[in-house]
Amino acid sequence: MSIAERKEREKEEMRRNILAAALKLFREKGYDAVSIRNIADAIEYSPATIYLYFRDKSEIFAALQFEAASVMRDHFLPVAQLEDPWERLVDFGRRYIDFGLKHSNLYDLIFIIRASMEHVENQDCWALGMTTHQFFVQTVQACVDARYFKSTDTETIAYTLWCHAHGLVALFVRERMRMYPEEKREELARKSFAMIIKMAETL
Repeated sequence: MSIAERKEREKEEMRRNILAAALKLFREKGYDAVSIRNIADAIEYSPATIYLYFRDKSEIFAALQFEAASVMRDHFLPVAQLEDPWERLVDFGRRYIDFGLKHSNLYDLIFIIRASMEHVENQDCWALGMTTHQFFVQTVQACVDARYFKSTDTETIAYTLWCHAHGLVALFVRERMRMYPEEKREELARKSFAMIIKMAETL
C-alpha cells in the first residue's frame, strides 16, 4: 500500500469515526444538545480536527441522513420487481417494519431525532428520501386504480398506512414496549402490521 493510499484510508476511517460518534450523541442527547466539541471529545481529538472533515454540525447531520436514506432505499429495491400493486404495497410495509427493527439507529436518525428540517431539505439526503416516499405513494395510487381500496383518496390512505407503520417502529426503537416481554416485541409489531393490512382492504 502506498503512502497516498494509506493516508486516504486513514482519512476515511476518521470520517467514519466522526459520523459514528455524532450518531451516538445525537441519539443520546438530541441534535440541539450536541456540539462539535462534544463530538471531538468522543473521538478524543480537538474540534479543529472535525472542521477538517465537516463545515459544521448540520453538515455532519446531513451526511448521516444521506447514509441512512441510502440504506433504506436499498432495502426497498426488491419491491419494485413485483407486478401486482397490492403485493408491492404489502411487501413495502413489511420491509418498512423490518428496516426499523433491524436498523433502529438509522430509523431513529431519519424519523425521530428532533432537528430543524432546514438542515436536510436542500441536501441530497432529502431528495433520496423523497424518492422512496414517492414510490410508496405511487404504489398506493396503483392500488387505488386497481380498486383494491373503496376510497379514492390516495393521499389519506398513504398517510394513514405510514402513520401506523411508523408508530409500530417508533415504539420499538424508543423502547416503549417494555410492558411486553422482550422476546415478543418484534413478533407483536409484525402481527400488528399484518392486522392493519387486513383492515386496509376495507378503506
